[in-house]
Amino acid sequence: MPPKFLLDTFPLSIEKWWWEQACQQWPGISEDKLLNLIRQEIVKQSDRFNKFRNFDCDAYGKRDLSIIAYGNFYFSRSWTAMNFAIGEAIHLRGWNPPKNGPIRILDLGSGTGASGLSCLHTIRKSGLSNQIQLEAIDYSGKSLAFLRKLHLSQKDLWPDTQITTKRLDLKFPLDEIKRKKYDLILLGFSLNELLNEEENEQECFKQVLFSLPERLKSNGLAVITEPAQRGICHLLHKKCAEIIPDFKDLFIHSPYFNGKSCPLSQTNSKFFSHEVRKILPLSTVEKINRPLNLEVREVKFGLSMIGYLQPKILGKSHEICRIVSPLKKRKGTVSFVVINGDSNELTYELQRRNLYKEDLVDLMDLERGDILKINLAEDSSQEFRHRIQNLNQIQPIFMPRVRQDESSKN
Repeated sequence: MPPKFLLDTFPLSIEKWWWEQACQQWPGISEDKLLNLIRQEIVKQSDRFNKFRNFDCDAYGKRDLSIIAYGNFYFSRSWTAMNFAIGEAIHLRGWNPPKNGPIRILDLGSGTGASGLSCLHTIRKSGLSNQIQLEAIDYSGKSLAFLRKLHLSQKDLWPDTQITTKRLDLKFPLDEIKRKKYDLILLGFSLNELLNEEENEQECFKQVLFSLPERLKSNGLAVITEPAQRGICHLLHKKCAEIIPDFKDLFIHSPYFNGKSCPLSQTNSKFFSHEVRKILPLSTVEKINRPLNLEVREVKFGLSMIGYLQPKILGKSHEICRIVSPLKKRKGTVSFVVINGDSNELTYELQRRNLYKEDLVDLMDLERGDILKINLAEDSSQEFRHRIQNLNQIQPIFMPRVRQDESSKN
């Protein structure tokens, strides 16, 4: 079951650039001491992201150590999540650039540019030749300075692109941003940072989301990635669903089908909508992680897209589906849970006795987030459970994978 779309690996020149920033910032210490310094900061950042939810700008975005540690450890994963998302927008959801003129992109909460620069690179790798103008917004002037420096140093990765930056906190109204229209608006792991227990957390979150439609061109998409946490993903999909009635001809394009919202945010399902993608960690990431034992071989993220384009019809609603669970291998069966084009949660099951060994290997290569067309001889659902007789009934529609060949590393 070959992948339906191959993504380029994270550029090694950027990995090298981030490590050089660390060496230049602390030139007098050994590599081991530098790694330990970064590790201590990564532990703090991991706690900040996962436990304390504290994104105070004095502790996050003003310190060189914080930014450089993030760049060497987390930057590539945020980049890869947006790489998957933009790949889906271009190759599955029908996003097209303007026929004439530049592609205009707004990156809200850009940080040091992991999502925005990933988008530039993915667009260029897809063969689109329009000039690209990226406008990056973030509250950290120091992060924006790193973004500009990185963009300038790696011009060969995104030829004929321009960036402008503006320092602005997303917690405040976005009226300061000129009311331009954009082909793409990116929010890469930034909305969740508006959630603060001491404030009306959902109001800030909703305020930013509701500001997006009026800034989108008719062909534009807002592409949002968020951490794969149940509460954050449910909130994202609920608020995206609330936007639609307030804007004529606005549609939800992802993660599901036919303009329908995520049903998992409205039910008591054991699953929530997010992707889990296998990646090969960078050598720098592995060095930093050696004593930390954090998860570095997967990138997990929630995803949503909204825009004025008519949602692309991918197939019959009862056949098209997206995997929302891990694959479960029991003694006699392999099963997985999907959301189909009718927004129903279904379980598909294959009996292992009907599978060749290589078929089982191919089946277990499926990932949470893959989009499939499943051809059943007849609609024989019973309590939303379907039996698939053989692997030939599964047709990948969007099964993206990161290239593993050596040539893609340059």
